[in-house]
Amino acid sequence: MSLAAGVGIQNMQRTVKKPNFLRLLLNHVDAWQVSFVIATLAVLIHGQITARHILLLLAIAAGYWLAFTVNDYHDAPFDAQDQAKHQRNFFVRHPISRRQATVLFGLGTVALLLIFAQFGLRGFLVLGVSIFIMWAYSSPPLRFKSRPGIDLLVHALFVETYPYLITLYLMDVPWLLVDYVILSITFLASLTAQLEQQLRDYVVDLQTGNTFATAVGQRWAALLLRLLSAALILTTLIFLLNGTLPLFILPIAVIALPAILHRFLRRADKPRSERLVIASTTAGFFYIMGVFFYFLFT
Repeated sequence: MSLAAGVGIQNMQRTVKKPNFLRLLLNHVDAWQVSFVIATLAVLIHGQITARHILLLLAIAAGYWLAFTVNDYHDAPFDAQDQAKHQRNFFVRHPISRRQATVLFGLGTVALLLIFAQFGLRGFLVLGVSIFIMWAYSSPPLRFKSRPGIDLLVHALFVETYPYLITLYLMDVPWLLVDYVILSITFLASLTAQLEQQLRDYVVDLQTGNTFATAVGQRWAALLLRLLSAALILTTLIFLLNGTLPLFILPIAVIALPAILHRFLRRADKPRSERLVIASTTAGFFYIMGVFFYFLFT
């Protein structure tokens, strides 16, 4: 081998980036942070701070990380066509085989099974439903996220509402008025978050797939986003003022408010501020951790 050829190979090796698995672990940090915060609310409100419920909170956060990782894997061919999403999707930059993806999903499922098994039949039922939705939302042939109307409904029910619902179900506690209120708020929050994401991806989705926003048009989707966001703010405010929501939830509402108000201030074709969203969810995550440890040691 010539010296020039050897230098060329060395240079090529330097330019090939190894997969950053830390980046994969921190992928969609806002999603698993929010799921953890919402599930923790159920534990705190019902005073169920036990070892197995702490494991449940960790499993819910891990499950949402796995779900969004599966979503990115199936979205890779579409995200590759958009520069911004190309940078965010780990599997666009570092493709893996179907076999490797199956192993990753299988290991994650086994880890979750060990935790959900402690809740008996209820745990198996929750995990089974979760795996089905995880697959059906992103994977063909069902791919709910590409079916206008169903995409919004599934997201509203299973992204921010589901963590609270399954925590209540697995704790097996009597429901309170506050539980119904929080489920209503999380439903609106999840619904508006999906609309916001669809508006962000509107141009790409016109070329690569169908969504509710592409079906009704950007203008009507933006109007609906603002109306539902106003309903979200009003609902939260009413039940904070009348005392139904515990006072410790107020800081979470304040933390989330700037990202929600930003929807009213920007044009429909302008994407949300990802930095603002990450900052909000991270602040909420650390706040709820502080509240959790306060109740744990008092």
